[in-house]
Amino acid sequence: MGVRVIGIAAVLAGAVSTAGCTVAVSGVPAADPAAVARPTPAPRPPGAAFHDGLGRFDVVPPPGWTVDTSGAQKTAVIFADPLVSETPGGRFRANINVIVVPSTGDLPGILAGAREEVRALADYLPTADEPVTLPDGAPAHLLGGTYHDPGAGLALRNLQLMAVQGGAETVVVTATALVDTWDGYGPVFETSLRSLTVRI
Repeated sequence: MGVRVIGIAAVLAGAVSTAGCTVAVSGVPAADPAAVARPTPAPRPPGAAFHDGLGRFDVVPPPGWTVDTSGAQKTAVIFADPLVSETPGGRFRANINVIVVPSTGDLPGILAGAREEVRALADYLPTADEPVTLPDGAPAHLLGGTYHDPGAGLALRNLQLMAVQGGAETVVVTATALVDTWDGYGPVFETSLRSLTVRI
C-alpha cells in the first residue's frame, strides 16, 4: 500500500501531507528544481538527521522508516512507516512529510490561517495548539487534531509543526496516523517533529 495524499488546502494547490492536512500559507509550494536530480539518500544510522538537499532544514525521522525525496505531491521529503496499520476503520501507512512554502508572513499570521484552514476539515477536533522552541532556538508552533477523510472514510489524527525560515519560507512538518493507532505513534512523532532545525 503506497502513501496516499489527501488534498484540503486550496492555497497550497492541493499539496498536503501524505494523508494529513497541511495549513493554508501565503503563496504556493515552490517547485523544487533538484527533486529529479537528487541522489538516493544514503542509509543513516538510527537517530541521524535527514539533511534537506536544498539546505533548508534538518529533521530526525523515526528509525527504519522509508525516505522519499522524489518531490511527490510537492513535498521536500516523506518518511513512511514500512508497516501498514490495519484497523476496523481501514488500512493506512503512518507518515511524516515536510513541505516548504514561500511565505511573506510571520509565524502568528501563518498560525491564524492554519487554524482557520483546519476548522474546515470534516469533524475536526483540536488536540494540540502550543508554541515550541526548536533545538536551534527558532520559534515554532505545534497544531494537531483529529478529522475524517471523506475520500477514504478514515478517522485520522495529525500533528503539524510550523516554522518560518528567514522570513521568506515556511517549513511545515506533518505527522499523520489513524486515530486508532495514534497512541503507538504519538511519542515517535513528537520526538521527530521537535528535532526540526531550519537553516536561515
